[in-house]
Formats: sequence, C-alpha cells, structure tokens
Amino acid sequence: MNPSGNQSVKGRSTVSGSCELGLTTSQVPPPFSKRRNTKDVSLSWSGLWSLLPDAVAVNCLAHASRLDLAALAVASKCHRSLVASPDLWDLRWRMGCRETYFYVCLRIIPDPTPQWFILNRNRRLGPIPIPWNPYQAQESSSFVVVDRGIYIIGGLINGNLTSDVFFLDYFFHTWRRVPSMKMARACASASLVDGKIYVLGGCGEDADSSNWVEIFDPKTQTWGNWFLPKLSYNIHQSVVIEEKSLLYGVDKGHGSFYFMPSECMFLTMIKLDSKPGNRNDWCAIGKLLFCRGVRSRILWCEPDVLDWKEVKGLEYLQQSLSASRRVLLTLNPCTVQRCTPTNVKCDISRLSSNSSGNIVIFWNTHPESLELWSAEISVERRKGGEVWGRIEWSDAVFKHDPRSHSDNIKVLYSASVHV
Repeated sequence: MNPSGNQSVKGRSTVSGSCELGLTTSQVPPPFSKRRNTKDVSLSWSGLWSLLPDAVAVNCLAHASRLDLAALAVASKCHRSLVASPDLWDLRWRMGCRETYFYVCLRIIPDPTPQWFILNRNRRLGPIPIPWNPYQAQESSSFVVVDRGIYIIGGLINGNLTSDVFFLDYFFHTWRRVPSMKMARACASASLVDGKIYVLGGCGEDADSSNWVEIFDPKTQTWGNWFLPKLSYNIHQSVVIEEKSLLYGVDKGHGSFYFMPSECMFLTMIKLDSKPGNRNDWCAIGKLLFCRGVRSRILWCEPDVLDWKEVKGLEYLQQSLSASRRVLLTLNPCTVQRCTPTNVKCDISRLSSNSSGNIVIFWNTHPESLELWSAEISVERRKGGEVWGRIEWSDAVFKHDPRSHSDNIKVLYSASVHV
C-alpha cells in the first residue's frame, strides 16, 4: 500500500513525473537550443553533463534555483538521478543556496483527506495543491520538518489511533511510507532534537516505560526507545528550544517538564502554567515562547517562568477578529424561511513561526466561510521587557469554490521549509 504511485480516489488522482513538481510539459526546457554558426550540435544535455566530473557537475547545480532543478529532473532519468543526489543537497546546505517555502496543510471539510499547499509570492495558497496522500490521518497527527521533507506521525483515522508514519519529500513532492511506530499515537509530541525525532506520549494508558518515548533516526530509518519510569502524562503542548537542544512542554495537568536527550534526562518541574487551557500552538522565537490565546490574543513568556503575557500593539487585529458579525446561516432548506441572522465571532485558528522569525496566523472570516485569511507579525522586545508586535501583511490566502459541498476550512499544519 504505497501512496506514491498513481491512484484515483473520489475523482482525484495522485501523480508522478513532472506533475509531482508542479510543472507541465510546456515548462520543461528543450534539450538544447540551436546555436548560430553551428551546423550540428552533437551534445545533448546528458552528453554535456557526462563530460563533467561528478564533483564539478554537482557544484554547478548547487547554485541553481529549485525551479530550475525541478525542470532538469524531469528531462531524463540521468538528470533526475543527479538532482536527487544527497551530495547535491548537502552542498547546497553548506553553501547556503537553499530557498525558503512556507507549507500549509488544510482539511476542507467534509473531505476527509488533508491537502498540502505552498504559500506563494503573491501570498496565496496554490493555485495547484501538492499531490495528496489518501492514507494520511485526518487529524491529530504530529509533524516534524527535516532537511529533505516532512514526517507525518500517527494521528486519528476514523476516530482510531494509528502508528503509521509518512514522509513528504518537498523537492519531488512525492510521498512514501516509512517504518511505523511500535505504538499507535495521536496528539503526541514529535520534535527534532540533534538530528533525531523524539515522539513522546499520545498513546494513552497502553504506554509503559519501554514505549512512552520512541526515537526515529532519519539516517538509518529505524525506531528505538528511551526508557522512562511509568508515566501517565498526556502532553498538552511542547516546543524545542534549539539553543539548549531540549524539548520543553506542559502536560494536561498544567505541570511543566524538560526533556534533554543529550543528557539522558527527563525532568518534571513544580512550576505550573500561569494560564492553563488558554494557549495553543506553542512556538519558540529566539529565547521566548509564543502561543495563541482566547479572543484572538497572542501571548508570550520565558520558558523558565511560564508567566504568559499579551503581545502589545495588536489591539486592532484583536478587535477586528473578535467583533461580532451578523451573518445568515441556513436553518432548513425545506422550509420557506431558509435563513436567520445570527452573531458570530472569529478567532485565530492556527499560529506558527516562519524562517524570518515572525509569527504567522490563520483565521476564517466566520465559521462557515470558505475564505481563509492569514497575517505575518514581527515581534520585538522593548525596554521594560514588554513584547510588541507589528503586522507586516494581512490578506485572504485561500478561497474555495462556493459551488462545492464544503462547509469549512481547517488549518492542520503550517511550517517553513528549506529546499
């Protein structure tokens, strides 16, 4: 059951080849253009690259853009193999030649299958979604961004926990199944620390000291365990603080904990969250933690203190989202009186950070809207210790066809990746 092949479900299909890269055949460059004053061109692209030593060819390609590399990859198997070389991507990493993209995963209800998009330069999602994975869990998965793609871990499929793990290659936009976890999990903490993925909790009462934590090594594609005493924690939120290579979070009882893989240490703290239940989507920017609270508020705190405070300067955004709106909601299409006015309020539905160190938020204009809005917010800490935010841009990033049978758009994941 490999989702990377050609399939058709509900009238849609996954694709391979040039379509995986968002290219049409008309966008693929010709093998070689005619040169003036040259009677015969005997060298094809394959012949040209074959004359170069591998190290030289890889060095040249490391400077190319992702779009150019994608076009080259569909020209021939030889080119695709060269572009897919680990040496090329390692070199691009060391040279700083990678480009940043912002990936967003949506669930357009009632369609059960999540869809992935890239936020383009026009601040729109799409227009063409990334080939979808019909086996991806519908909700409550964990996701981790690594050098070459995104791991989607566990989740709920028709209400049942799953141990499935999938990998989205964000250069070729192909899916592949990777070894499953030992335990089925949903809403687990999954984080990349020192090159390995640590998955904590999310498995309920079936967990014990041997399986509450599982560790995945992307290089060897194998799972291992990290033994802990019997734990009953259900993790509410967690975040990686890269400077210290530690995982920090709180459990459902609002107690905090540190997890330091390099020191083989799991330490629970007496400190309780100052605003339990009022914050979600934790992210770390610099030495501070940020999250979304109720009534469209964005909160911040220092990890060692856990005293959440409101980001200043965003009052207009909060008032705009929290203001009541009178909209018409259909009651019963079989009756004469089809609609009734009602008051609804908007709120931030997803918060994350991007590669610029800014906050990115999403919201729907009202509960049954098929228009998704987003804003990017820069933050700075001023004298006196307060954190202020400034809206860099705000716009509608996705509009679904109103003729469809969909009734809501839910943002499942959002993250910056480097290609």
